[in-house]
Amino acid sequence: MEAEGWPFVFDLDVGQSQRVRRTVAGARLTRTVKLLGVEHRRQPDYWCEKNHDRAVFEDAQVFVEVDGRPYTLLARPYQFPQEANGLRLYVETTREWAHDAHYAVLRDVERAVRLSAVAVDETWGPESIRFPIRSYRWRSSTYNNTWLQLVPYNHLYYHRGEDFGAIPDLMDVVAPWDGVVAVSPLPDGDGRSNGLTVCHADGLLARFGHMNIEFIPKTLTEGVAVAAGATLGRTGSTWGGRKAQRNDPHLHVGFHWKNVCISPYPFLIEAYFRDYADAIVPNAGGYLFTTPGRPVTLDASRSLARPGRRIVSHVWHLQDGRTVEAPVTETVYERPGLYSETLVVRADDGSEDRDFLQVRVFDPARGRTMARGWVHMSPGRGLEPSKSALFWNRLTDVRDATIDFGDGSKRRSFPAQTRHAYAKPGLYTVVVAGQGPVNEPVMVRLRVTVERY
Repeated sequence: MEAEGWPFVFDLDVGQSQRVRRTVAGARLTRTVKLLGVEHRRQPDYWCEKNHDRAVFEDAQVFVEVDGRPYTLLARPYQFPQEANGLRLYVETTREWAHDAHYAVLRDVERAVRLSAVAVDETWGPESIRFPIRSYRWRSSTYNNTWLQLVPYNHLYYHRGEDFGAIPDLMDVVAPWDGVVAVSPLPDGDGRSNGLTVCHADGLLARFGHMNIEFIPKTLTEGVAVAAGATLGRTGSTWGGRKAQRNDPHLHVGFHWKNVCISPYPFLIEAYFRDYADAIVPNAGGYLFTTPGRPVTLDASRSLARPGRRIVSHVWHLQDGRTVEAPVTETVYERPGLYSETLVVRADDGSEDRDFLQVRVFDPARGRTMARGWVHMSPGRGLEPSKSALFWNRLTDVRDATIDFGDGSKRRSFPAQTRHAYAKPGLYTVVVAGQGPVNEPVMVRLRVTVERY
């Protein structure tokens, strides 16, 4: 992939080099990137029965030189591009990560690593790119999948786009750029996920999946021009031609350069900061998987501050009672279960936000007999005092579920859905707790922001 104003995407084997040329403010920048080596790290998996290794990818270290200077790049979920001698470099994937999957294998990755690059002073693609959901708050559902992340409780499937969990039909999906509808599910749906694709004039495709057909404007047929920010539909629940996503409703966003799938994450996080005024995006890491007694690394260094702001503190509040004031720490779980670790991040303007790491501690003897699932709420943005928030319980094989709304209000049972109104503005942590099928602990946390009138 090589087009003016877009990231340069290229593949390398160990020992190979690639010259990267960028133009910034009329000045030419040229750097040579050489791949020195790749090392992968794995974590336990006892869900995917066809996965005989009982392990899945957690991250990879990619060792490069940029004009002779050594750097270590990280491939992992929610990793932002890293600065390296005048470039911002991003590991799209490795060959092993691309091929070792049961679903969505990236067969075109034939060399050891796929990288992408822009200059340090460049944005990741045009500054006009819009975030694809209107009135969205980052990670306002416990269901989120990102590029390279294992999709929990599914196939051996490393995600090839961005999934934004959302209660169906409540938030508008918008076009990320001026373009033309290249694929449309109209008029009656496509029998799959109602894929709608918008093509930029330079050739980049944005594909949206799972919108319910009745909310896609009837004018959005193939060949129709759309403007950046135009409504394409609403977040939905369609899969396999029907509204089948009861537990995991979400919007899927995939980016494709011709027939090559590339990561939307750097594009969309920059677009998010352009469209929304949040000072920080805390990131606890999404999902991790382990077994009793095995140390787990908690890494909040992927948290981001908007341009012009900086993060001044990371604080972990851990299930073992410890408080750790550092972005990276370790913990160990003694019992199988579903755990939630709390991260609090503060910015230099005094603002604070929270995120939660979901940790699945497997019992190797039980395999797939375990509690699992997610909690959804709405609205993520625009919730004001006395305005009712909607909460969905989409946990499976969990009994005696309770919900603590974080404002002193609790309910001894959490049905499929419930509502709650907060009296005051603020940042609240909702805690859902219960027991799994063999009495293992289950805890899921969700951040709720209540805004001033």
